Amino acid sequence: MSVETIKDFLVGLGFQIDDAGARKFEATLAGVTAQAAKVAVAVEASALAVVAFTAKIASGLDNLYWAGQRTGATVQGIQQIGFAVSQMGGSVDAARASLESLSRFVRNNPGAEGFLNRLGVQTRDASGNMRDMASIFTGVGQRLSTMPYYRANQYAQMLGIDENTLMAMRRGVGQFSAQYSQMAKAIGYNADTAAVSSNKFMTSLNSFAQMAGMARDKIGSNLAEGLTGSLDSLRKLVLDNFPKIEGVITSGIKGLLWLADVIGRVIFRLMEAAGEIMDWWDGLDKSTKQLIEIFGGLVVAWRVLNSAFLTSPIGIITALGVAILALYDDYKTWKEGGKSLIDWAKWEPEITSAINGIVDLRDKVLALLNIDPQTWTAKWDLSNLTQNLGGLVKMLDGIARLLNAIKDGRWSDAYAVGRELLQQGSDQPDALPAVTDSANGAADWLQNKTGFDPRSIGRWARSQFGGRPEPTKAGAAVLGWLQPTLSSLENLYRLPEGVLRGVALAESNGDQFAVGPKTKYGQAKGMFQIVDGTAHELGLRGNDVFDPVKSAQAAAKYLSQLLQANGGDLPKALASYNWGIGNVQKHGMALMPQETRNYIPRVMSNMPGGGINQETNIHIHGVSDPMQAAREVSERQINVNSRLVQSIETDPR
Repeated sequence: MSVETIKDFLVGLGFQIDDAGARKFEATLAGVTAQAAKVAVAVEASALAVVAFTAKIASGLDNLYWAGQRTGATVQGIQQIGFAVSQMGGSVDAARASLESLSRFVRNNPGAEGFLNRLGVQTRDASGNMRDMASIFTGVGQRLSTMPYYRANQYAQMLGIDENTLMAMRRGVGQFSAQYSQMAKAIGYNADTAAVSSNKFMTSLNSFAQMAGMARDKIGSNLAEGLTGSLDSLRKLVLDNFPKIEGVITSGIKGLLWLADVIGRVIFRLMEAAGEIMDWWDGLDKSTKQLIEIFGGLVVAWRVLNSAFLTSPIGIITALGVAILALYDDYKTWKEGGKSLIDWAKWEPEITSAINGIVDLRDKVLALLNIDPQTWTAKWDLSNLTQNLGGLVKMLDGIARLLNAIKDGRWSDAYAVGRELLQQGSDQPDALPAVTDSANGAADWLQNKTGFDPRSIGRWARSQFGGRPEPTKAGAAVLGWLQPTLSSLENLYRLPEGVLRGVALAESNGDQFAVGPKTKYGQAKGMFQIVDGTAHELGLRGNDVFDPVKSAQAAAKYLSQLLQANGGDLPKALASYNWGIGNVQKHGMALMPQETRNYIPRVMSNMPGGGINQETNIHIHGVSDPMQAAREVSERQINVNSRLVQSIETDPR
């Protein structure tokens, strides 16, 4: 109802409305209308949010409803099993998939019930009716937990139960199944009733969506018929004006090509300059590099402490260097016959004279300081430029191999290539011991005055990018007399040679009394930094974790379990030791945190050889559903890993 209609109604009733009153009346009604519209929008948004939330919850319960129909298990039983397994290191999805596999085994094999009965699992109740599949699944887990692991794993593969779920069931899931039932009872939640209601809701929602899709297609077809004439007119308009359109497009493309050419030239010059700088750095001796590291640390500290960097002398020098680089690019373009911004032909005599003056100044300075250019650095001898370029090619090839190894997850290869790169140029002589002593003296003075050692920047970089962990003095003594024990444990548990020493150094630098920070998983303690919960599972009690021999025995046992769980893949086992096996199996190696990415090469750097490397190629054909393809890959990978573990167990070595 409009404002004018209400006003006419009031006048018809005999009310007298002057102009001021009419304006006030209209403003009031307009404000009320606006507020009502806002309320309507808010109510509509809330309703949509409620519908979306309901649909999301109902969709999950609807999937559980149909899973129950397929397996013959109650929805409450399915949720109970998933919760219990997830609390013991497995995953909800893997547990449900294992339940589906067991149900499929019973459904498709006539002798399945007899097999389960011989295994000691009751499949029917006293009335002869089939028991709930969730109860049968729980019974299978109880029976498998009493067998030796290798035999239980064989039965689990036959029944379609994945290894992680098997390990969780062997640890005992009864307490968490009871906990789930108690929680459901306390809040009055009936999973089966909720699943039936959700199935009805999703059926209605899908019917509504189908009806909406049919209406959409009907409206779209009507619009398509009506737009046919408009499209013909647009086509005729494009054909009539194509020369103009072509000219605009051509001009735009030419502009883009010109811009790409400019950007390409800049990138080429930057790469060329970077190559020359890298070649120059590779030719420097150790003392020169150390001096530059100290100067770089001072520049970084200056930049952090001084926000007005560009107004400082170093900032001005930096800006001047950028300007000189731009002039150098233009000069190189002119020398190569390209189109430059400056006519360098007029400046060629002055440039030649300046270069000669710089060379003369260099010779006089070297003569004054009694420095031999050949000893100082190879860069002083321009005749060695070709040899240095060869070193640059070798370094770039090493960087490419390092990046490929990291991308493919080949950590031992990545470590080897990284060490090769770091050692390149390390055989250069120390040309100026006096300069080295002076630089160290300046660093010592700065450390005494400020407490900051600029050399720590270079040490930190070396430790992060290729340096291997070294034992403390006390740790070296402990590891020395402990080495025979470590070797014996590696032979006993079939571990790669040197892995226990590598883990001890990476975790604590050999400190048997090391204590880590408190976390939600507990506190890591001892030489192998074993957290409280894991220590208890491995049989350590009280202060056993600080006993080098007992903690080494526990670490060897734990690493053996992780190697078997990861199919004999040593980098995955080490990642599981540092990050947790649940995280590795859930997220994969590609999503490891930086700490774990550094941890793997730190351990392997103290090993004389690598571990077991496995490459698996799995080809999936005829599958369009991503979830189905993922399940197929997972099942095949589990079978491959199981065969590898069995081959390790039967290896006569």
